[in-house]
Amino acid sequence: MGAQKDAAKSATGQTETEPNVVSRSDPPRLRKNVGTTIMARALYMITRVGIPPFVLARIGLEAYGLWTTIFLLVSYLGLSTLGISNVYIKYVAEYHARREYDKANTLLSTGLSITVPLCSALYLAIWLGWGGVAKMLHLPASHAADGKEAVLIVVGIFLASISLNVFSDTLNGMQEIAANQYFWTAGFLAEFVLIVVLVGSGRGIRGLAEAYLARTVIEDGLKMWWAWRKLPWLRLSPRLARRSALKTVIHFGGLVQFQSLLTTMINSIERMLALLLVNVSAAGLMDFAKKWPQSFSSIPMAFFAAFLPAASHLEASSEADSKQKNLGEFYLRGARYSNLCTAYFCSMMAMWTYPILHVWLGAKMPMPDVLTKLFFVFSVSMQFHMLTGPGTSILRGMGMVWEEFYYSIPNLIFLAVTVPLSYLYFHSWTTLGIGVAVAAATVCSSCVLMARVIFVLRVKAGDYWKQVLLPGCVPYLSAALLAGPVWWATGRLGRWTGAGVVLATGLAHGAMILALLYGSALNAREKQQVLGIPRLASRWLQSTRATAD
Repeated sequence: MGAQKDAAKSATGQTETEPNVVSRSDPPRLRKNVGTTIMARALYMITRVGIPPFVLARIGLEAYGLWTTIFLLVSYLGLSTLGISNVYIKYVAEYHARREYDKANTLLSTGLSITVPLCSALYLAIWLGWGGVAKMLHLPASHAADGKEAVLIVVGIFLASISLNVFSDTLNGMQEIAANQYFWTAGFLAEFVLIVVLVGSGRGIRGLAEAYLARTVIEDGLKMWWAWRKLPWLRLSPRLARRSALKTVIHFGGLVQFQSLLTTMINSIERMLALLLVNVSAAGLMDFAKKWPQSFSSIPMAFFAAFLPAASHLEASSEADSKQKNLGEFYLRGARYSNLCTAYFCSMMAMWTYPILHVWLGAKMPMPDVLTKLFFVFSVSMQFHMLTGPGTSILRGMGMVWEEFYYSIPNLIFLAVTVPLSYLYFHSWTTLGIGVAVAAATVCSSCVLMARVIFVLRVKAGDYWKQVLLPGCVPYLSAALLAGPVWWATGRLGRWTGAGVVLATGLAHGAMILALLYGSALNAREKQQVLGIPRLASRWLQSTRATAD
């Protein structure tokens, strides 16, 4: 719930002392940012996959589909200022590296002077034009009152949050990711508790909207407080707005804006097509099938959150003759680890579709056959989609936003082919056909962008294959070897016992991946790190016991 709003967050406030430290090794700041984000996103993932069965059992598929459709509207409204967010992150990182804080304040004040009136006007337009909005959302008559209230609450708090993102994005640019993640965690945990209380007491989608409101107020309020406290140079005022800063926003942000329009369209296309061509329940089913892949993808996205400001800082501080080499090495290393992280989760979801859905939904809730198939295709396509993350984050950090069109434009072209083909194959518009068509377009366009990134960063295709793609195949081998036992066991056990089996098998899956990688793909330094895992675990247990005593 509200996952469409979540984006990469960042933090830390001091300048690196070595110009090439990011390229040579993992600096403490980057490790802390990524580690904190992974832990926060893991917790987020647990809450996100736990909410849908609880909510669906209490409000039904039609209301759930309406709730997910509200965020289609929200995602497109967010495009009005999404480009500014990337401007904040990129240029604050650069100005911080050069200690040009006056320029940072000018840029931030100019952006705030744009977003506040624009977001206010958008909300007023939604309020006054509610009749047309209700028709666009295909609002069922049975949810006319609570649907309107939910939409106005979610849209209002989302647009307010867009303006207040100036604080979050400033912390991102300063690489203060750890603090941002703590505040984000506080927000979504509060939302989780309130969903259980409000929806459980019969508030329906109103309760979902009220929980989202509380989450955003808590999260944004804490980030505002922390930014003012940690950044003594921060000054925001309409008087600081300048035409020169506006040109920067338009030049860089305009490209991001158009790219974001295409990206948002692509990311929501399966729900949009299901809503328009089938019904609102089909849109809810699409969201349900994609919930696990989307939720688990938030963990490898922790790497991407740190890549953009780190790449901007690296480019600004590296010597000209070593810049390309440093960025290429940074890309390979980041893509390697984020791809392994993605493959660990996506391989389980692709190979263990029924066991996961069985323990997630329970025996009392019907499991349509189409849900299992969509779960598989979305898991595989998510693996390919996440392969594009390191490249797009680094290219944005370098200011090369236009390179992302090598993903969005081919994706639209492939969709223009695969979607009609699905209709011809199934002889009608079906939920499964639309899902498969969208997944196929995602896979093909991801391959196009990956090829472009390794060309731009001058990375050898052989190095990319050996360091990134080949290791990413190992988790699928491990998951396939364990698929038979986990399918057999969960089919004969109850929900909670089956959940224990899936969890235990998931841990065994991780151990098998390490063993297979150790003998085939890890370098000497990585092997030492693997061998050090038991020692680190032992130290952690000892410190935990000492704290308990």
